[in-house]
Amino acid sequence: MRILKFLGAAVGTFLLVFLIVFGFNLDALFTLFENRDDLQEGQEWVSKTGSLKGLTEYIGRHPRRTAVVSRSIPNPDTTISYGADQPHTMGTLSNFFLIATYARLVDDGSLNPDELVPLADIDLYQLPYIDATNHEDAKKALHDRGAVTSGGEAALADLVQTMVIFNDLAIADYLYYKLGIEAIRQTCQQLGLQHTDLPLPFSGLYITINPAVRDTTFPTHFARLRQLSREAFRDTVLSHSREYLGNPSFQKRINEIFTAAQGLSINFTGRRDALSLFPRSTAGELSGLMSRLQQNRLISPGVSERVKKFMDWPLERQSLNSDFNQYGALYDNRMGLLNGIDYGASAYSGEPFGQAVFFDSLQVAFWLHMSSNLMHQDYQQRLMWDPALRETTGRQISETTGQQINN
Repeated sequence: MRILKFLGAAVGTFLLVFLIVFGFNLDALFTLFENRDDLQEGQEWVSKTGSLKGLTEYIGRHPRRTAVVSRSIPNPDTTISYGADQPHTMGTLSNFFLIATYARLVDDGSLNPDELVPLADIDLYQLPYIDATNHEDAKKALHDRGAVTSGGEAALADLVQTMVIFNDLAIADYLYYKLGIEAIRQTCQQLGLQHTDLPLPFSGLYITINPAVRDTTFPTHFARLRQLSREAFRDTVLSHSREYLGNPSFQKRINEIFTAAQGLSINFTGRRDALSLFPRSTAGELSGLMSRLQQNRLISPGVSERVKKFMDWPLERQSLNSDFNQYGALYDNRMGLLNGIDYGASAYSGEPFGQAVFFDSLQVAFWLHMSSNLMHQDYQQRLMWDPALRETTGRQISETTGQQINN
């Protein structure tokens, strides 16, 4: 009887969390049923991580799934560095390089931030059911702010800001092609990146990983993609993206495929595993960029200030003013992946930080638990202003791995 009660409570918890994340409708329930086995992954950690202290234990026990680099700018000897050189999937953190490129081009006068862009042009980059709610929320926010003209246009600067807040993949892809691949590459070169992949358009990424496009199963398709070199995979993604934008018949076919499956024809664990093919970076390199940004040393003071204006959105929207003198961040949250890069200065100590945190290839049940509570965002923010959490993180990682994490 005890076992039955426990299983009933566990299933009920999974159902509640799932519906919070994906919405209450029959399609969500069917998806839940189809992925019932995947929902068993990592359930033992759900009850253990009801607090951030429990989360530090998970970090310490899973060095391949996590990375934490928190750099104190004035006190480098207190830096937390765990998994700093391990590559992890960036997801929409790669948008940072779009923002930096935009800021660089506006700063040198070669791009007009007030240029009006038809929202219909942005819609062309949106794949059916792939973070589509984010796109609709982004457009609604633009309308609510009065940022859309009577002709359905919005200023380029407003689009960039909206992309950052809502993680809008369609705006990101529009900006990718608006800026140009070479301009993005030049920005990455100026930043001196050694361990970070160049961004790729999300439309091309999702078309490439969807096995239904090739009328095959995910295991077969994933195995084939994993055999490709990074350069060959990149070429395939760019080819799919360009054909989707330039070939009406191909676009129609792709839209029909994604609509029929209401997104990807892949189960939860497959969606998580496929993210390993996306562009990657390291917590060490990205946290270094955040430290430079904090100090206005990202390419130039002018570029740094422009980037900060886009990234400081959490201060107002998440009411962080009581804890921070300044704060800016990019976060991502998609199946099995929770990550973020941020900079800021505590309101209590005034100590400035640059950080990067990755939770990657997470077990499905544990990801649902973390995702529904935005635990990764809370963890990153508190890591800057809560000395007790910094101490607990250092102690837990050292105890479970025997690794000295302070440089």
